[in-house]
Amino acid sequence: MKKIIFPVLIAMSLIQLACGGPADMREYDKMVSRELASNRRYDSIFLGIYFGMASKDFYQHCWDLNKKGYITNGSSNTSVLWKVDSGFSHPVDINFYPQFEQGKIFKMGAAFNYQAWAPWNKHLGADSLKAEVFRLYKKWYGDQNFIELTDSVRGNIYVKVDGNRRITIGRYDDIHIKVDYTDLLIEKQRKKNK
Repeated sequence: MKKIIFPVLIAMSLIQLACGGPADMREYDKMVSRELASNRRYDSIFLGIYFGMASKDFYQHCWDLNKKGYITNGSSNTSVLWKVDSGFSHPVDINFYPQFEQGKIFKMGAAFNYQAWAPWNKHLGADSLKAEVFRLYKKWYGDQNFIELTDSVRGNIYVKVDGNRRITIGRYDDIHIKVDYTDLLIEKQRKKNK
C-alpha cells in the first residue's frame, strides 16, 4: 500500500508546490527541462540496480546479493531489506522495491528507518534520519543539482535531477524517510500514452 501512496503524495506535493510555491516550481521545472535537454542518461540506482533492468535480471541480482549476505526479505516479504551499519550514526534498514514498465525498472522506492527506533527513542525518528540520508545521497550522487522544495504537509523535500534520473527525498512519517528514483523519460512517455 505504501508503494502506491508515496508516489501519490509526491505528485500531490508537487501540485501543492505549484499552487503555493511558484518560485520553487519554476526552479524545479527549469532543472527538469535543462537535464532532459542534455540527453544524458543516469540509470544507476544502488547495489548494481539500474533503470531499464529487466525484472528477471532484478530478481536474479537480488538472489545473488542475498546469497552473499547483503540483502534479505523486507517487510511482509513485499520488499527487499538492506541493513546498513556504516554511514549513519545508528544502523539503518532500507526497504526497497521497484516498479516496472514493460518488464523493466523505471521507478524505485526506498524507505529508510533507524533499526533502533521506538516510541521511547524519539531521537531516532525521521527528523534526525532525514539529514543523514541527505548527507549520504550527496556523497553517493554528488551535491550539485539538489534543490529544496517546501510542502505544507510533509515539510522540506529534496529533489535532484541528473539527465533522466530524478531522486526525491522526503519525510514519510515519524519513522521513515522515503526516497524515490524515477526515470523521467519513461514517466513522460507514460503520461503521453494516457
